[in-house]
Amino acid sequence: MASSLSFPQFQQTLIRGRLDPVYTFDGAEDFFHSEGIRLLSTAAQPDGPDGIDRDLLRGPETTLARVLDDASTFPMVGDRRLIVVREADGLRYESAEALKAYLADPNPKTCLVFSSAKFDRRRALWKALQGKSTRVECAPLHEARLAQWIRDRLRGRGYGLGADLAEGMAAGLAGQGLARLDAELQKLMSAVGAPRPIEPPDLEILAGVPRLGDAFGAAKAMVRGDRAGAIGAVRALLDAGEEPVMLLGGISWYVRTALKARAAAMRRLPPRETTSLYGLDPGRIERFNREVGGSTPDQLREALKLCLQADRELKGGGARDPAHAFERLIHKVGRMAGGSA
Repeated sequence: MASSLSFPQFQQTLIRGRLDPVYTFDGAEDFFHSEGIRLLSTAAQPDGPDGIDRDLLRGPETTLARVLDDASTFPMVGDRRLIVVREADGLRYESAEALKAYLADPNPKTCLVFSSAKFDRRRALWKALQGKSTRVECAPLHEARLAQWIRDRLRGRGYGLGADLAEGMAAGLAGQGLARLDAELQKLMSAVGAPRPIEPPDLEILAGVPRLGDAFGAAKAMVRGDRAGAIGAVRALLDAGEEPVMLLGGISWYVRTALKARAAAMRRLPPRETTSLYGLDPGRIERFNREVGGSTPDQLREALKLCLQADRELKGGGARDPAHAFERLIHKVGRMAGGSA
């Protein structure tokens, strides 16, 4: 039955033994395309060491007619054929009528996959696939979902990771792509060794992830008005070679989470509603409110705006010395908090 699935939902259907005849992998996150094809290869089990029952094609190099001809052929060795068309939006064809006919009565012994980072919604190929194939969403993950993906990926191998560290990692590595992030997680697990909870010092081996424990400490000092402490912490991190933009990402994440915690505490909602609305359990809300002292939601909101300004300054090349950009940020936030220089 045709449907539209998130990638986790797609994984669950395979675990339950469901294998549909035609899939459309659509979205810019290439990791999901590759991982989905790998999972389908295992599920479909196209037998034969020589890949007799498996075809991996590129759209610009073939035609829709050839793809459908292959899809209509029964397997030679195994129970099912797997035909994958990467860059499927580049397929050559004169008409999509043959595709429509195939989708109306697909070969039950074939699993056919159309995969593309961005399908042209105006083309007949896309229109024919809609409602007649199982669409798997392969869009890049937003930061909150990325943090959960990191935790799930590590948990699947037996490693624990706290929400704070996962969200800090997501802030540091957002936009890098899941393939890069997965490689970093593999490196982390290899360095840690036997499965155990991941601690902040473990993350120091990861490229693009600041020393989160220290970054969070600098952010905490900043929002409490301890300008000297915050500047000293930031300078130590920069002197140790931390990437300024990534470091600011860790600080910004802390300020944003502290704002959510303060707002959640003021609303006094039931724990379940608080967790659902803000993504924070009561223990984390209590801890953040304790750490940020008397900072008000308005002050934290303004601090977050200042972090975004600093981010534009660092990325836009307006800061000749990144340390000075951080000091300006810390002094501005510190003056709001009433702290001393």
